[in-house]
Amino acid sequence: MIKFTLFFLSLSLLILLHEFGHYITARWFKARVDKFYLFFDFLFPFPNILKFSLFKKKKGDTEYGIGWFPFGGYVDIAGMMGDPDDKLNKAPEPHEFRGKKPWQRLIILAGGILMNFILAIVIYSMVSFAYGEKYLKLKDAKYGLACDSLLLEAGMRDGDKIIAVDGRSVEEENVNRAGAGILLDQIQVIEVDRQGQRVEVPISSEFEKDVLKGDIKGFFSPLFPFVVDSVMPGSPAHKANLQQGDSLVSINGQNLGYFQHFQRHLQLNKSKNIRLGIFRNGIADTIDVKLSSEGKLGIFPKSDTNYLNYTSVEYNFFEAWARGAGRTWGALRDYIKQFRLLFTKEGASKVGGFATIAGIYPSEWDWQSFWNITALLSVILAFMNLLPIPVLDGGYILFVLWEMVTGKKVSDKFMQRALTIGMYIVLGLLIFANGNDIIRAFN
Repeated sequence: MIKFTLFFLSLSLLILLHEFGHYITARWFKARVDKFYLFFDFLFPFPNILKFSLFKKKKGDTEYGIGWFPFGGYVDIAGMMGDPDDKLNKAPEPHEFRGKKPWQRLIILAGGILMNFILAIVIYSMVSFAYGEKYLKLKDAKYGLACDSLLLEAGMRDGDKIIAVDGRSVEEENVNRAGAGILLDQIQVIEVDRQGQRVEVPISSEFEKDVLKGDIKGFFSPLFPFVVDSVMPGSPAHKANLQQGDSLVSINGQNLGYFQHFQRHLQLNKSKNIRLGIFRNGIADTIDVKLSSEGKLGIFPKSDTNYLNYTSVEYNFFEAWARGAGRTWGALRDYIKQFRLLFTKEGASKVGGFATIAGIYPSEWDWQSFWNITALLSVILAFMNLLPIPVLDGGYILFVLWEMVTGKKVSDKFMQRALTIGMYIVLGLLIFANGNDIIRAFN
């Protein structure tokens, strides 16, 4: 429920400010705005079906309202949409969108996109100012990395320390960004430090497809020791008398150096009796434990921050704005790289709808995560609206650019037909994305 609430709050804010971008630029150029709605007051994309609002109030020329269909919103600018036959023999009025100069129409159309980028910069800047940043550099993963199955198949080994990718040094990079970069940047060679030896690991051309076929959760994580921080009451660990501060070092006599290694072996022994090797107060001992059906001990381990040197950065008010702009650009750059994956069979299967988006929010009230996700979605919303699909802002912008380049305005009839096609394209994409969610839920 918390995930959905955070998603709903974020979506409402993004829609409201996106539409406000169109609204304020339209008013700036004295175009009449007939409606300003958060959410749709009809069954999108059918404007004449189930047409009613939860709230509406007329002020001046504009009707402000909240629609019942909660995934979207719109600003109805006079002379922008409607029946083209009504306009064929009628000159544009000064207050109509179609009566404005092309460059003015371009700014009005781009207003929502610009507002989303501005919102992302503001959020990222304020998050940087309020919380700073804390991350682990690759060079500070002193125990090396725990690699997923695909990287292990490619030739990497647990404990490898990444030095460079495609000849470029990455030791100063954030571990999380470096992991995403293997896929997004189409890395071909990873150079690692393996017990003092420099080894090159080639990444095959099939790696991308193999990743998209599976469940993407991250390619690697920093290794760290498994030390008990707390034990859940009634858990297998509690019944076996495991205690805070115990260091876990083996399962059934097999030495396991790090937390991630224990995770893997515990999953192979669900509901089984195992013998844990531990160190308690510097003294070696063994404890017999019966695991849960999920392969869990019921232990909260000490965080990797107790063993690894994380980099912390604080920003003053002015530095935060530069960082906010940088994070916005980085989010846009990475999303553009990710967007190309949607045009592959494997990538299309990963497309998600509202349930997928809601799922990325935290399951508790974590405002730092909420604002970071909202800023990212604002960047994504801006980019998606730039796509040259009629009915999206990018489609309208394309028509205006055509007029500015050729000096010929796209006819109202052609535009109306294009908008109808665009409407069904968007509807089809929504059905496809949310259909994927439904299929995944049943699977």
